[in-house]
Formats: sequence, C-alpha cells, structure tokens
Amino acid sequence: MSGDPNRVAGVCSGLPLGIQDLMWGTDNERVRNKSDRRILKSTARILCDMCPIQAECLAQSIIGREQHSRIGGIDVKARRLLRHRAEADGVDLDPSNPARTRNLTSWIRDHPELVREVREQSSTREGRRRRSEDQYAYRQRKTVESAQRPE
Repeated sequence: MSGDPNRVAGVCSGLPLGIQDLMWGTDNERVRNKSDRRILKSTARILCDMCPIQAECLAQSIIGREQHSRIGGIDVKARRLLRHRAEADGVDLDPSNPARTRNLTSWIRDHPELVREVREQSSTREGRRRRSEDQYAYRQRKTVESAQRPE
C-alpha cells in the first residue's frame, strides 16, 4: 500500500502473513488435515471473490504463469483455462506487449462469468481426481489387508 495513495489494497492485505501463506501460498501443505485444507481454500476463494482487485491478481498470475496455489480465487488449471479463453478471444498476451497485463485485467473484468465457469471446470476435474486417488488408496489397503489375513 506504500507509494500511491489512490491504490486499492486487496482483501488479503489485512491478514497476517502466516494466514496468507496458509490460504494462498505453498505453505498450505503444512496443514495435515484435508478437511482443514479444504476450508482454507474455500475461505480464500470467498475472500478473493469479495476483493476489489481480484482481476489484477488473476491477470498478474496468468501473465507470470504462477504454478502454485489459488490466486484470485482459482487454481493453476483454471488460470490456464482462463488464459486460453482470453487468447482465443483475441487478447494480446505476447511478452513483447507492455499492456498485456492491463488488457487481460480489462478482459477478466468484462467476463466474470468465465472466471466462474473455469473454476467449476477445474474443481470438477479436481474432484474426480481426488475421488480416483481415494478409491485407489482404498483398494490398496484392502489388498494389503486381505493378503495379511490368515487363511
């Protein structure tokens, strides 16, 4: 918030850095309980949706190709989908274009429905993957248990 007095701060700027790291950073792996991790992620998404600079965060993370966490309320896969949608819509994201972040920010603000859509697509895939991993782990446990049973 230093520098420009007219600059708007994000909702996350008021949170302690440790909480920010848990919600949006790579530090959320420190939380062992999956339920707690999901709560942190959903809370982060809600805060991002309330944030006045969500579009800027998303645009910067997409341009910078951030490869971790939820930024702007969506995960890496959703940000990739959003980038592809923007490029297909004619947004110039070429590295030589100095206005690419500003152009992408404007495009994101003009298409909030696409942010919701890519979030849903991503979370559906994520949900399927998570269920698949859980089923695999369950089958592995059952196989080990049956092999250890005395005949």
